[in-house]
Amino acid sequence: MKVQTTNYQQLPKNSTFLFLFGITVDYCADLKTIINMKKILLVFGLAIAGLAANAQSEFKPTKGDVTTEFGLTGGVLNSGFNLNEAGSLLRFRYFTEEKMAVRLGFNLSSNKETANAYGVNGETGNAKRSETNFLLNLGLEKHFAGTERLSTYVGGDILFGYGNQKATYNNSNNNIGNPTYVANVSGETKGPSTLGIGLRAVAGADYYFTKKVYLGVEGGFGFLYQKEGKTTVSNTVAGNNTTNTFDSAGSSFSIEPSVITGVRIGFVF
Repeated sequence: MKVQTTNYQQLPKNSTFLFLFGITVDYCADLKTIINMKKILLVFGLAIAGLAANAQSEFKPTKGDVTTEFGLTGGVLNSGFNLNEAGSLLRFRYFTEEKMAVRLGFNLSSNKETANAYGVNGETGNAKRSETNFLLNLGLEKHFAGTERLSTYVGGDILFGYGNQKATYNNSNNNIGNPTYVANVSGETKGPSTLGIGLRAVAGADYYFTKKVYLGVEGGFGFLYQKEGKTTVSNTVAGNNTTNTFDSAGSSFSIEPSVITGVRIGFVF
């Protein structure tokens, strides 16, 4: 705002009012300019903030996002997909924060098989086999700033696995592959069950080559302990039953580094 010095003695009649009116007009004009400038700066600031927010979330996952992934095999023109960790696990991540994620991998499989046996006079028998396996890994990931498309992280997993199996036969020999009818013979084999536990530290990186789709690699270092349980075998021949229990065949313990799944392709949803 500019105010010119004026000699009141030189002002014509009623000019004092005009002088004050001119000052007011100049002041109001300058005030309006200042307000307009503030509005422009505010809008500009909000636009910059919006662009920054979009830049953060355009490719990478944000709070509340879930990812899933598969192993990528083959070449560029002959690609295939499989489950993670040697074809065993469905794996997910839930981002509790932009740079923090909960890891979950699991597999539950159950297989049953029945083979029938027939006698020369139409008698029937069978052999059956069933197997159940459960695998679980639960962990956390800490992500770093990386770049707009690259996300690096470290984390850790708790590993747990359990498996059990059972085989039965009735009026047949105990051969699921090629049963033969045998009258008044039956039996059951339970076990051995297997139990595995472990801990693992991991480090990896995800590269988002397009919006919320990424390629990743991950390595780990940890230990795994596995133990085999007892086996119980029961047989009945012509009404006479015998039962035998066999102790565990042993256990194993390993500490080693590993590449987890190799190259992974993942999706954010």
